[in-house]
Amino acid sequence: LRVFVDGVEPAPDLLLFGAQNDVHSVARVGAQAGFRVTVASPRGGRASREEFPHAHRVASTHPTDVPDLVDVDDRTYAALLSHNLVDDRLALEALLDETAVPYVGLMGPPKRFDDLREDANAEGRTFTQNELDRVSAPVGLDLGDGSPIGIAMSIVSEVLAEANDAEGGRLSEQSGPIHARTDPTP
Repeated sequence: LRVFVDGVEPAPDLLLFGAQNDVHSVARVGAQAGFRVTVASPRGGRASREEFPHAHRVASTHPTDVPDLVDVDDRTYAALLSHNLVDDRLALEALLDETAVPYVGLMGPPKRFDDLREDANAEGRTFTQNELDRVSAPVGLDLGDGSPIGIAMSIVSEVLAEANDAEGGRLSEQSGPIHARTDPTP
């Protein structure tokens, strides 16, 4: 008896917190890259399927309730794109405290994350090294393009690399096969 087994894993989730203009491109590119995209808007008036047609799910939520939108922790990657330091901090703390998502990207320059950490420290919240290892701030790969599509490609590329346990470097600088190969055993 020969049996062929072909494992199929569900698509990973990309949770986008925010409803600013750049979220549109990130949602579109994320969906095209194979992620199930959820847009979590802290502003109810912008939380609609019409506003984000490429998202699989759109919700209006308070930043502290963002973890309620995580279905499977280890298959969910989050990007905080609200452009509001307080909202992003609340969402970041909630995701780190209440979930085991492996990756949380935070929009903005490094100084913004430094300010967020200082504000948290002033209120008695210190991030552990394990938590900091899950945070990418600023979010994205350096593609040298600040256009909406460039930002989206930067963010989604980093998330895709994280989801595939890859570094995201140039293929020309790697040796060996481009893609992992499975060894078919008889």
